[in-house]
Amino acid sequence: MRLMRREIWLAAGLGTFVVIWAIFAFGVSPALERIETLNRAIPEKQSELELLRAKTAEFVALRSGIEGLRTKIASQDQTFELLPFVDSLVQECGLTRNVVTMKPQTSQFGSNYRETVVQIKMESLTLRQLFDFLLKLQSSKVLANTKRLYIEKNLTDASLLDSQVEISNLKLSQS
Repeated sequence: MRLMRREIWLAAGLGTFVVIWAIFAFGVSPALERIETLNRAIPEKQSELELLRAKTAEFVALRSGIEGLRTKIASQDQTFELLPFVDSLVQECGLTRNVVTMKPQTSQFGSNYRETVVQIKMESLTLRQLFDFLLKLQSSKVLANTKRLYIEKNLTDASLLDSQVEISNLKLSQS
């Protein structure tokens, strides 16, 4: 079978078209789609990276804070007891007559740490008295923190407050 020149050119052109279409369909088009997908994903991944960096910085800060707390707990006087300290603080602030109850409670954290919580219920005190008490507690050199604080108006005198304060202290357990 003999083809004419025009038919040869037509077959060559058709073959070239098929080859170019195949290269585009199976090579160029998927590559362009992949590049477009990656360009959309880059901002998402950058925001995820920033979030991860922020979480990492937060984790490092928390870990150093925990290490600092462990150091403070270890350096704390082992003979320290929270109940006598809180009692002396109440007397120093002149709140002895306002204290209704003062209950200590101890709980174990793992095998290394023990938490002592003293719950103080006070009635008929002013906001200034409560503030001074909490300020002295926080400014003391002792590793004691206000764990919970409940304040409500006194039922008999609306200018006075009733309060329930939980103060906690962490210590190393005696081995």
